[in-house]
Amino acid sequence: MTTSTPTPPPGAPRFVAMSTDGSRAVIADSPARDAIALALGAMAQTAAAGGREFTVDLWGPSGASPAEWRYDGSRVFGGTINSAVTEEIAPALTARDQREFDQRMQTLSAALGRAGVTAAATEVASVARPLTAASTRQVAQWLDSTRPQ
Repeated sequence: MTTSTPTPPPGAPRFVAMSTDGSRAVIADSPARDAIALALGAMAQTAAAGGREFTVDLWGPSGASPAEWRYDGSRVFGGTINSAVTEEIAPALTARDQREFDQRMQTLSAALGRAGVTAAATEVASVARPLTAASTRQVAQWLDSTRPQ
């Protein structure tokens, strides 16, 4: 049996998760690896809630040359609600608490991105977990005010 490395996605190398269902659709892409992990964690929770799973091919820039692609293999997500990726970022929460946590994560991640700060999803989660929605907005406003104009 012969296996071949899948064809890389179009465009410049970046971190990409591609569908393996034959469509080769880009499911998530970002210049930051942690953004892909966060997106896949959220998708895995949704898939697991419905008892489904999905497989993606993961790509990123080569360590030797950022202008070249590196294939990081295929991964299966979903299937069980408490996968390692989703549990590390957001431990089991009620549906309402999960939505609120996701909103805080998105708000902080966006503000950090606008400020030019790269943080791991687990780092953002450790900040977002104890904050209220109002506190999260205040932190985001503070980050926005520190941006160079």
